[in-house]
Amino acid sequence: MAEWRRVGWQQMQAVVPAEWFLSKIGTDRTAGELWLADEAMPRLQVKWLDTAKQKSIDPSVTLENYLRQLEKQAKKRSQRFGSERGLKLIGKGKRDISSLEGFHWSAETQAYGVIWYSPSAQRVTLAQVNGALDDPACRTVARQVLGSLTDTADAEGDLWTAYDLECRLASDWVLTGQRMETGRTELRFGWQKDTVSFSRVGLAEIALQRAGDLGDWAFSQCYKEWSSFRLERAVGQWQGHPAVTFVGPRRSLGERARQRCFRFVGLPYPFLLAARVWHCVERNCLYLVETIRDRRSPDRLDSFCATVPDSPAALPAPKL
Repeated sequence: MAEWRRVGWQQMQAVVPAEWFLSKIGTDRTAGELWLADEAMPRLQVKWLDTAKQKSIDPSVTLENYLRQLEKQAKKRSQRFGSERGLKLIGKGKRDISSLEGFHWSAETQAYGVIWYSPSAQRVTLAQVNGALDDPACRTVARQVLGSLTDTADAEGDLWTAYDLECRLASDWVLTGQRMETGRTELRFGWQKDTVSFSRVGLAEIALQRAGDLGDWAFSQCYKEWSSFRLERAVGQWQGHPAVTFVGPRRSLGERARQRCFRFVGLPYPFLLAARVWHCVERNCLYLVETIRDRRSPDRLDSFCATVPDSPAALPAPKL
């Protein structure tokens, strides 16, 4: 595990071994989960619980219930179960957390984990790193990963990672949808009436052979939505890659009249589309960023595209 990388989802961030991949996600910022796995098993499991409406918060009770549930499951499978609480696996560091407690359990596999409460995020976070029973590095890797885990907003914006797609957005942008399938990853977000989507498609050479050129490929992918806009196409480069940018307003007179009505009463209306597609030849992939915004919203296409790296940055292992 020489190379590590940073992952992010719903304001959760951690540095993990590069071979761990996304296996399960939650789409809600206030309560959900994030799982990463390797070829053998789930390796990192993070679950967060919304506490905004709770009068009293006691993470120790949540942990007690969790361990009790694991013990019941182990007994049903005729497995020997053991657990420890009160372990000092990591420190608080600069995190805004309280009630931090480390734990360990073992059955068919083993796990080292932590639970804490974050007043600023108003969430209880329970996270664990799993390993084989005979894995001598399990505790060390767990301390490295869990020590890097944060659950609050980042000054640079929220980091979102899904396989080889990465982007950053301000915290007021909310995840509205995702598409994750072989060869294609897409994340969609909304803020008021504005929307933005980020897509990464592999096997670019094959895709472009079928489409003709980069702009035609992008338009064919988005034809159902883009055909209602009067788009201008500009061929150029983006960060050294061949690129095509599309910009234009909605096409129909009815949409234009509706936009003026919304503007008159002070309401936002998604009227302008801007999109950029670029071809990363070295990685043999295509990136597509599309935003639809109100006329009064700033043009953020360049800033959105700038948050998308060609590949996740390789990092050293976190220091203990």
